[in-house]
Amino acid sequence: MKILRGLAASSCYMNSWNYTYLATMDYKSALQFVASQPKPSESPCTQFMYDEEVPYSSTVSQWDLVCDNLPLKSNIQSSIAIGKFVGGFLFGFIADKYGRKSSFVLASLTYIIMGPLAAFSPSYWLFIVARFFLGTAGSGCYESAYTILTEVASKERRAVLGCVFNMSYPIGYMTLSLIALMFPTWRSLQIAISLPMLLLCVHCWFLPESPRWLLTQGRQIEAWAVIKNVDKSVVPPLSEDITNVQREEGPFVPLYKRIFDGFRKLFGLFATAELCRRICICYMTWFVAALSYYVLALNADNFSSNRYIYMALSGLVEAPSYVLPLIILSWFGRKFTGSLLFFVSGVSLITILFISAENKLMILIVALLGRFADSAVFAVIILHTSELFPTCNRNTAIGTSLAVSQLGSIFAPYVVDIMGRYAWYIPSTLCGGLALFSALLILLLPETRNRPLMDTIQDLKKAPKRDRVSIRNCCYFS
Repeated sequence: MKILRGLAASSCYMNSWNYTYLATMDYKSALQFVASQPKPSESPCTQFMYDEEVPYSSTVSQWDLVCDNLPLKSNIQSSIAIGKFVGGFLFGFIADKYGRKSSFVLASLTYIIMGPLAAFSPSYWLFIVARFFLGTAGSGCYESAYTILTEVASKERRAVLGCVFNMSYPIGYMTLSLIALMFPTWRSLQIAISLPMLLLCVHCWFLPESPRWLLTQGRQIEAWAVIKNVDKSVVPPLSEDITNVQREEGPFVPLYKRIFDGFRKLFGLFATAELCRRICICYMTWFVAALSYYVLALNADNFSSNRYIYMALSGLVEAPSYVLPLIILSWFGRKFTGSLLFFVSGVSLITILFISAENKLMILIVALLGRFADSAVFAVIILHTSELFPTCNRNTAIGTSLAVSQLGSIFAPYVVDIMGRYAWYIPSTLCGGLALFSALLILLLPETRNRPLMDTIQDLKKAPKRDRVSIRNCCYFS
């Protein structure tokens, strides 16, 4: 059909014709009438048709999250990320104050309640609230369980157990694609992934409290009972005489003083120019790594003709990405490894720009390579960050870097949905450019391999020039 006078149809707006009058004409007369009239004004569409076999099979069709409401679609994923951001602080405080197990139990109960609530949400905003609390519960369960694991495992087995623990993420990623294939509607899918949450009740019953935390609270008898039920070979030595451990809880500190102390530690990261340069580079690399990771995860429809296959393959390539950094780091330094992985990720994502949109197989292969490198770089930048700062600033540096990385996961849905609206390759190209920039930034950092950890800022000030952030030191890899 010939489009007359540029009257191309829009998916979000409709022309304000008198359709009742046009309905009385035959096709040819109506076409001539439209061609003879000036272009009418446009008004937003009030109803939409979706290419779905089952009506309301997605949240987009359920609440018409298209056109002017497109940012509301991005809110669905961002609500989870914001929940993780809040949950990291909230459940971290609960775990330190009331115990790791108490934090895990509370997070598990939140999971069990909010999962079905999200599935049966009658309104969009109730669904967003449920997703937010699912995000907070996710942080609580992960952090509490991982803390207990590290506090009861010996140093010889801690790295292996940590790797096995993190393998649950790619396994869950692959399983999700299979479950989504079996349950095509979003409500049935949410119910299906909520049912396994009931297994957390078993964990809540059998999971022991951390003996280290019990000792710091002066509860030696309970700590000893936990230790007796665990193989002593996997429990790190706590003290020469367990009965001599005193309660480490100091005097009551008001909330406002805790907040002030937190800000004091944060500003301590900017106490010197060298610290400021280091933390700014760390913030940038963490943000880019998280942004790229979630953009690749959410951009499935542009990378593959089958989103289920893409999700399954993403989980499959992510599993070995946790092991690769351990192998490379045993031969090379932190700078070289981090820069190399960012470079591979950046080149892969930018290469997508030059591949024909019809060549889905090649786009899929290159995108998975970029995802593999981006997943692997996380292990490197976490280790590098922990070694770049003195003991007095180390925890704050890692904690704030993790918070900045969550901003990347919050922005990712908007990058995919809003910027991808103009061209499908914009999100991946943007992340590719940022990854290449991060690859160069890491080269400015000092190498920390085989270097002793610093304890104070004075140690940092005494460091030689080659152990400072500088363009002249970008080629030092040892």
